[in-house]
Amino acid sequence: MLKSLNNAAFIWRYLKVLLLLAAIGLVLVAPYTCLWLYKSGDVAVERAVRAQSSGTFAVFGSGVSQDFVDYKLQLYEAVKPDIAVIGSSRVMQFRGSSFRQSYVNVGGTAGNLPVLRSTLEAMLRVHKPRAVILGLDFWWFMPQWNSNPFEEVPPTSGSYNYGFESLKKPLAWLLNGKISPAELAPLWGGFSDTRFGIMAQQTDDGFGPDGSWYYTGEITGRRHPFDFQFHDTIRRVNHGIKAFFWAKTGQQAPAADHLDALSEIYCRIKARGIEVYVFIAPLSERVLTAMREREASYPHLFNLRNALLERGIDALDFTDPKVLGSGDCEFVDGFHGGEVTYVRILRAMAERWPSLLTYVNMERIDAVIRDWNGHALVYDERLTNLPEIDFMRWSCPKRNQ
Repeated sequence: MLKSLNNAAFIWRYLKVLLLLAAIGLVLVAPYTCLWLYKSGDVAVERAVRAQSSGTFAVFGSGVSQDFVDYKLQLYEAVKPDIAVIGSSRVMQFRGSSFRQSYVNVGGTAGNLPVLRSTLEAMLRVHKPRAVILGLDFWWFMPQWNSNPFEEVPPTSGSYNYGFESLKKPLAWLLNGKISPAELAPLWGGFSDTRFGIMAQQTDDGFGPDGSWYYTGEITGRRHPFDFQFHDTIRRVNHGIKAFFWAKTGQQAPAADHLDALSEIYCRIKARGIEVYVFIAPLSERVLTAMREREASYPHLFNLRNALLERGIDALDFTDPKVLGSGDCEFVDGFHGGEVTYVRILRAMAERWPSLLTYVNMERIDAVIRDWNGHALVYDERLTNLPEIDFMRWSCPKRNQ
């Protein structure tokens, strides 16, 4: 009995020492990581927006949170653009340089139809643009992705703060090799004042001043592509997983209530006197080929344009990049076209809808298509002095700059 009591006392003393050491560590480490996060700009949404909206070519690429609706809405409110783009991450390659009017890319904020609706409402509460470009994902139109397309949900909210989860991030990054001890150490002179967040500081990845995204690290060879040669996306197609799930036998696709939900959103925008230009986002050639081999599993893609037309929505279908003159050399991964692909989309939309010519810079668009054919990124020395490489190893010819 006495031995058991002694053991219990020893264990309790041991735990108290561990707790004391943990408390000391927290007292010492927390202020440092807080200062490090401030200096690196990982939670500096307001500072990034101030720099970007003032005309500085600043990049915001945080590792703390990838839920960036707060950031996009703050940038949108600061700029109050004439024209905005909204959709998922598959619209984030529209650049401000392609437009004559003030512009913000609010892409990456709409993962489904309910969030699309709430994000648009949040935008319109602070400013009404003259025009909106709306990019659609085919998986939005199936109940497997979102069961209730009329659900009222708030816009998602990011966690850019100095809370416990954020404060432990730098140490976690150090342990998993995302940052080096040298990168964690500098607090003075080690960070660029035009880059906000560890992704932007390391590889110039992040959101530019217009809200568009730069995949700089992968495209310039500083990071290995996650979807190398589109293997991950094709695996999704072959197994019917994530956004590439298969329609069930006998299932109506696209789903009628999801089409009705988009029609309601579309009419809300039009009723406010805003011009709306709608398109279906492209897939890479290899991924589209894999889906065509299972065409019966993807009626929510291959029947989507006609279903939208039946509801009075004239959406241009860019599912096949070949209709644009684009191809796999211009794709960042299996279902994200690069900057040049999206310049081609703008050109095709302006040809179909001449009213869009008021907003787009056709001279710039034609120059990009002529000079950067086969590239995913248009060279910009403000972003990086590194050239695009054949990062997917498709034997794609690339310019030195």
